[in-house]
Amino acid sequence: LTRRMANGPGADWAYLGMAGAIGSLATSSVLQAVDGIALKVLVDAWAAAPDAQKATLFQVAFGTRQIEIGLASIVTLLTGLTVCVYGISLIVDRDRPKWLGSLGIIDGGLLMISGIVTAYTGFSGTAMTLSMPSSTLLLVWVILIFRF
Repeated sequence: LTRRMANGPGADWAYLGMAGAIGSLATSSVLQAVDGIALKVLVDAWAAAPDAQKATLFQVAFGTRQIEIGLASIVTLLTGLTVCVYGISLIVDRDRPKWLGSLGIIDGGLLMISGIVTAYTGFSGTAMTLSMPSSTLLLVWVILIFRF
């Protein structure tokens, strides 16, 4: 998207969006390392541990889970902010539909709200109720971007 907008009036916003996308992807990679690797190793260690060590390993796994929740919150906040910035770039650009930029700003806002709720409530029902529709709308928005 940034390359497609590089010479237009929304270029500065698009480059800022690209920086946000890079930050979002980098943070997402860290989240996957904590969730998919570190937490799995801890849970496997807990399952195989003698009873005397289970309580300690459980607390370590619980702490790691809290780090995962914090990272998920930050990823969602950064992604929402990035989508908002790209939405602004689409509105500023003369060659793109304004409604597409507005949709990005709305979805970015919903993603940021979801990130804040996740920070305060963890992976609660409320957080997931906000996260799933906003993530689905993000997917639709990305598909629409490449249609216009």
